[in-house]
Amino acid sequence: MMRLAFGLLGALVFAGPAAAQQTAPEAAAAKPAPAPYRISGVVFGDYYSFPKSHLDDWKGQNGLWFRRVYFTYDHTFSPTLTTRLRLEMNSNGKLQGGALEPYLKDAYLQWTFSGRQRLVAGIHPSLAFEFVENVWGLRHIEKTPIDLYRIDSSRETGVSVSGPVNASGTLKYAAQFGNDAGINAETDKRKGYRLAARYETDPGLSVEGMFARSDRAGDADRTTGQIFVAFRGERGRAGAQYVRQTRRAADGSAAPDLELDIYSAFGVFDVRPDKTSAFLRVDRYNDPCPDCGGIDYLPIDTSQPFTLTIAGIEYAVHPAVRISPNVEWVKYGSRAGSTTSP
Repeated sequence: MMRLAFGLLGALVFAGPAAAQQTAPEAAAAKPAPAPYRISGVVFGDYYSFPKSHLDDWKGQNGLWFRRVYFTYDHTFSPTLTTRLRLEMNSNGKLQGGALEPYLKDAYLQWTFSGRQRLVAGIHPSLAFEFVENVWGLRHIEKTPIDLYRIDSSRETGVSVSGPVNASGTLKYAAQFGNDAGINAETDKRKGYRLAARYETDPGLSVEGMFARSDRAGDADRTTGQIFVAFRGERGRAGAQYVRQTRRAADGSAAPDLELDIYSAFGVFDVRPDKTSAFLRVDRYNDPCPDCGGIDYLPIDTSQPFTLTIAGIEYAVHPAVRISPNVEWVKYGSRAGSTTSP
């Protein structure tokens, strides 16, 4: 399967005054206080084409869609207490039509304590996703593997604590506990947790390990491990990732337990800093992907292992506006004993 896309990313920011305008000449000449709030927005979408697909409905399909529209409100109550409210909307990613409808993506309160330690409560980014996505930096091109292939959610409704453990801030920890339901409301008593440890320098080398455990109905629990290694320099960045997830079959089910392995590597090179960059990413899903048929904007066959290659360039028309022609190519590899062709 192949998807060609011509992407467009736009962003806007508005910050309001912190207090009423002063009339005294001395006050007017003083430097204004930082704004207590910030309103921002991000929009990205594609003109896309599917020259090839394993699904008849997608073969030859082309058109325009908005893959993400964000509207974000950040408020600073004090130097140690902040909050974020973010709404998201997007075009239907399964060719089923319908209008763009907003829903809540982030809603959390963050408290900074004991210097640089942070406590976050509410709907906020998952530990399985946050650091890898920050380094990848091309969410408007494609999600990170653990999010794209539905290994774990990009959001958690719960509580997390994180921070540095040394004076230089290069060694960090994080722990998260929540509903394990993403942005959705809780439906049962089962919960999930994630733990992460990281060595980070920027520019320089970073290494992160993450472990997650999810309690599911019918004893169909899931355990996930992730290792991510990255290097960030003046003219680019690169990263490599390994993910392994074990899924226990539900009690009474004839289905086998699953052990899923994903390998991924990417590189982003600044051809002209702040103007033009080139990127390449290769993901190898070493097993049939049980959830890939439901991926928005890029449905993938669930019966075979596959390799996804993403390549393209990005050009900054303006610091807030970028265009990104790119291609995503899925090459299937037959399972042992299978007669299915790529």
